[in-house]
Amino acid sequence: MRLARLLVLAAPLALAACNAKPEAETAAASDAAAKASAPAERLTLGADGLPRFREGLWEVTKIDGGEREVTKRCTGAEVNQEMREMLTRETPDCKTDRSSGPLGIRVHAVCDQGKGLKTETTMTMSGSSTSWSSTLGLYVVTPDGRRDGGEMTMKARWIGACPAGVKPGEDVEG
Repeated sequence: MRLARLLVLAAPLALAACNAKPEAETAAASDAAAKASAPAERLTLGADGLPRFREGLWEVTKIDGGEREVTKRCTGAEVNQEMREMLTRETPDCKTDRSSGPLGIRVHAVCDQGKGLKTETTMTMSGSSTSWSSTLGLYVVTPDGRRDGGEMTMKARWIGACPAGVKPGEDVEG
């Protein structure tokens, strides 16, 4: 998995199926998203309002259902492109709200899956180009309004340059 996929692990499926054009971004929404999930660091954002991350070796800690997993992965420029594609893809069956600013990003998508079934995805992220934290909630909503799913958190920190001979996308042991 690449860092962007680790970031949202199961979200590429949920967000790819759910993303519509981002709505107007407001400072209030950005600040609220940041306060909900964040250290007071600032994300480096591109002109598209999406975060940019430093290339190199990252340590990512994922906590899902009480299980903790730590991985180290070498990343390159592909991370920024994957993030852009994942967060801005359009799908007509979804209503997506996105807000972003230097203090954080928040994406909330509700997608009609047919026969009254919906998926609901919420992702918040804050941090900087060398460390970030994120929360991802993935839920299925049944026609009777019952929600089934859960939430996972991830924290990542940039360690330094990739070791010699290790290419972007490759895991590093230890």
